[in-house]
Amino acid sequence: MKKYKITNESMEYNGCLLWRIECLKTHRKGGWIESELNLSQTGSSWIADNAKVYGEAAILDNAKVSGNAEVFGAARITAEAQVYGNAIVSDYAIVTAYAQVYDEASVEDSAQIYGNATISGNALVSAYAKVYDHASVEGSAQVYDNVQVYGHATIKDRAYLYKDAHVKGNTIVSNNECIGENLYNWEDVNALTMLNISLVHGAKSAELYANGKHQLAIKISLRAKDKKDKYISIPASEIIENIELVDEENNPIQLKIHYTHLAGLYVYPPMGEAKQQSDEKESFAVIYLAVQEWMKAFKLCVRCKVKQWSQDHKIQRIKRVEYTTAKEHNYSSIAADYIAITVLPKRQFTQSNIRVQTFTELDVNGIENSKLTKYYVQFNPQDGLVIRHTSCINSKWFHYKQSGIYKGCTISTDHTFAADDSAVFTAKFEFTSSKFRKVRAKNHEVEGLCFWVYQAWEGLVWSYYEWGGEMYFSLFDQWGNEASLIARTGEEEHLQFHVRTEEFNHG
Repeated sequence: MKKYKITNESMEYNGCLLWRIECLKTHRKGGWIESELNLSQTGSSWIADNAKVYGEAAILDNAKVSGNAEVFGAARITAEAQVYGNAIVSDYAIVTAYAQVYDEASVEDSAQIYGNATISGNALVSAYAKVYDHASVEGSAQVYDNVQVYGHATIKDRAYLYKDAHVKGNTIVSNNECIGENLYNWEDVNALTMLNISLVHGAKSAELYANGKHQLAIKISLRAKDKKDKYISIPASEIIENIELVDEENNPIQLKIHYTHLAGLYVYPPMGEAKQQSDEKESFAVIYLAVQEWMKAFKLCVRCKVKQWSQDHKIQRIKRVEYTTAKEHNYSSIAADYIAITVLPKRQFTQSNIRVQTFTELDVNGIENSKLTKYYVQFNPQDGLVIRHTSCINSKWFHYKQSGIYKGCTISTDHTFAADDSAVFTAKFEFTSSKFRKVRAKNHEVEGLCFWVYQAWEGLVWSYYEWGGEMYFSLFDQWGNEASLIARTGEEEHLQFHVRTEEFNHG
């Protein structure tokens, strides 16, 4: 017995004539097909919404295609699988079992998605790749060739898998990682032949500000072998999960430091100068280390433990073996290695660390007897300081004075600080419900936060009136140290900028 009919509603799409379907039982209209070959008349399979299935593609069993999804070529969606959103399944691809393909994802060529696997985001799975079990491919990740992703593995961000790579277990491949070989997890490691620690640039010493923001980019490198004594590649996420930071006596360092796999705003030295890896046997991970409080200088080492298998009289034995780069209590074959870290107290800024540049425009925007003074607040370049970030309220009008025909207005422009000679800012000063001035001018001729003082001598004589007078804001240097400042209006509306006292310079 048929479950749907093809209606008279049609459309041309990608060179094919498609027809709207309608459920015979509920009279509910569904999506679009080219012919009855595209949707089985048995089972509860269905094409809904504006979804399109054409060519030799088929939706079978209890599978569902909905939203704006497209299935074409000779693709098959079977069992309990679902394809929805703006997803595309094409060519000879198969999506089956309880798998789902959605968002803007694409599955093409002869790829297979099954089990409880999910393909989402802008991900692409193609060629002869297989994704199954509870694995997921998401973000803008791409999976090609004969790759297999299974277990609870996750491929995300802009990760790229190709050749015969196998990714399994709870492995996460992320960022811009490019994998062309089997990707193992920590359980596959049987021994280490090398374990190193350094800054990403290769340096072995560094200074670190104790402000909780400054991060050192640290590279942990290792060479791992499996039970067959073969070198294997371990993903960064697995390395980070299984290492421990220790001092030169092999004691854990945990009280005042913290690290993450995520880079913040204040990684210094910057990552752009990092050395590239050239050893194919080497696996590595980058962590970002910060400290909240001052502490004595220390030597940063790394250790980890692996399950080591051996065979004795045909009996397999397992033991946990520790590898460490610490100098003391090191019973492994790994050579001592460390980064010497000097911790600096968070910087306390003084007035000499701040420089202010001023620019003046007369008869602003063609209005006679008007004056615009621009103040650019910067770090003093002679101190080797640069602005990395700011905290400032945009367009804050924080002082006004009128007396006779005089009017003076003080305002912040925006929170950006980079020099940009094309940048223009517009401020509107409303003196009454019907009297206002709109001022438009450049506000980034040089680096720094820009503040304006607009003055005009015009119109009727007004009684004396004044409000406001100061504004708080902050500059952060390349290490994340905060200079907390106050902008205060002085005589004749000249702006003055002062570093606030030590108690306000919080990290």
